[in-house]
Amino acid sequence: MKIVRKYPRYYHSVRPYTFEVKQAEPLIQEVFDKLKSLYANFKPFKVCFAIGPNRTGGTVSDRFVLIGTEMTTTGDHVDFSEFDEASRPDPNKPRKVNIPQRIKSIIAHECIHTQQKNQLDSNAIVCTQLYGSLREGSANFISELVTGTTNYSEVNQYGDAHENEMWNEFKSTLCYPTAEKWMYNGNTVKDRPADLGYYIGYKITQAYYNNSKDKKQAIIDIIEIDNPIEFLQKSKYDQQKKN
Repeated sequence: MKIVRKYPRYYHSVRPYTFEVKQAEPLIQEVFDKLKSLYANFKPFKVCFAIGPNRTGGTVSDRFVLIGTEMTTTGDHVDFSEFDEASRPDPNKPRKVNIPQRIKSIIAHECIHTQQKNQLDSNAIVCTQLYGSLREGSANFISELVTGTTNYSEVNQYGDAHENEMWNEFKSTLCYPTAEKWMYNGNTVKDRPADLGYYIGYKITQAYYNNSKDKKQAIIDIIEIDNPIEFLQKSKYDQQKKN
C-alpha cells in the first residue's frame, strides 16, 4: 500500500498499539445491549477493525461499522515525524489514552449512524449545514449516554467557552449547502479546533432531550431526525441562547 510506504515509521510505531483492539472486543456487546435498551429498533452491524490510510477513525458502510485501527490506537510513542506539521498532534498535549474506551465511544457513535435516516422528510427544508451537524452531534450525544465518555473533549471545551458566539456564527449560515466550515475541516481550520459542528449539533440535541418529558421518545426522535429545522425549533436551543 502506498500510504504504508510513505509513512513507514508511523505504521511501524503504531503496530504494537493496534493489538489493544482485542481488549475492546467484549465492549462491543456492551454497546449493542445499551443501545437496544435506549432504542428498541436498534439493529446491530458487524464491527470491522481495519488498518487504513490514516483518514478516519470510524465510518460505516451498508454492512459494517468500520474502525480505522491505525488512528484509534495511537499511543504515547507513535512516530508522527513523517507527517507535515499541521497533521501532527500538539506535542504539548498528552496523548496517553484509554484505547479500549476510545474505541468503545467510536463504535457507539458509528452505530448511531447506522440507525439514522438517510433521507429528509418530503416536507423538510433542505438545510445541509444544520442537518450534517445534527447527524454528527446527535451521534456524539447518544454515544455519551451509552459509554459515559466522549472523544471530543477538546471540541467541547472550546465550545463551552465560546458557545454563544459560535451559535450566532453558525446560525448566520444555517442552511449553507455544505458544512465545510464546521466539519471535516482538520486540514483547513485555523485558530480553533476542527469539527465544531459536532458541538453545535450535540448542544441542540441535548436541549431537545432535556426539554422532552418522554426520554424514550426523545431518543427515537433524535436518531430518526429527518426535518432539521423542525427539530431545531422543538429543541428550543435558539431561544435558550437569547436568555
